Amino acid sequence: MIKFFRKIRYKLMSENKTGKYFKYAIGEIILVVIGILIALQINNWNEGRKQLAHGQTLMFELMDEVTEDISTFNWAIKNLKESIKNQETLFKIKDLRRLDSDSLSYLFLMANIDIKVNANTFEKIKNQGLTQLTANDSLNKTINQYFDISVMSFNRSIEWFWRRYLKRIDYFNETNAVDFNTDMVEGLDKVSEELIQKQLFEFINLPITKTYILNINYDAKEALRDIEGMKQESINLVENIHQELSKTQSNIKPLPDFDYRLTNN
Repeated sequence: MIKFFRKIRYKLMSENKTGKYFKYAIGEIILVVIGILIALQINNWNEGRKQLAHGQTLMFELMDEVTEDISTFNWAIKNLKESIKNQETLFKIKDLRRLDSDSLSYLFLMANIDIKVNANTFEKIKNQGLTQLTANDSLNKTINQYFDISVMSFNRSIEWFWRRYLKRIDYFNETNAVDFNTDMVEGLDKVSEELIQKQLFEFINLPITKTYILNINYDAKEALRDIEGMKQESINLVENIHQELSKTQSNIKPLPDFDYRLTNN
């Protein structure tokens, strides 16, 4: 093709047709530019397809990770509700002296809420310098806000509740005079259940102990509210990602039942 154009230029020059030559040269330049633009467009199209495929892969990873977090939230919500219920059942008993030490111990207990939202894939996205995973700008914004704002705030909140709870547990362990493991020492007298119950009840009646018990209950309710809220945000994100992927992935698996009854047992 290049040789063909070159022959035409030589012929025009040899025939001293300068005007036609320049017109032809300009036309040839235009054709070259158009060819370059087409090649660039094809290259951009190919790169766009690669970025779209990579973005979809990362969205699948995000969806799987957030789905795992939702399962963790369900576990935490169930255990927190049980802890709160046990505490408040004891709060309604007029005479706690008739309860054994095991039952009384439920006043101090709160479910383990030392949980953190998984952000491994999002960190990978940031490390790769990606600012968007899809042409859906609204979804890109939702993903960024979820991890940069909601996840960060949630993790800080749960960490704060958990530190407060550990501080109270340290107080209970260090201040309560009853050692439940003394029966393991053969040379010491057995500790009777009556003595354990008596001393535990006296310990519970200390003003600071009662305050800590009430604060545990209050914090448990606040943590439960935060976890339920984070669970709902996670469900919304997974549904949005799934909806976007469904546009190009006809065989995508349906979402599991996330249990929308966030406030019921």
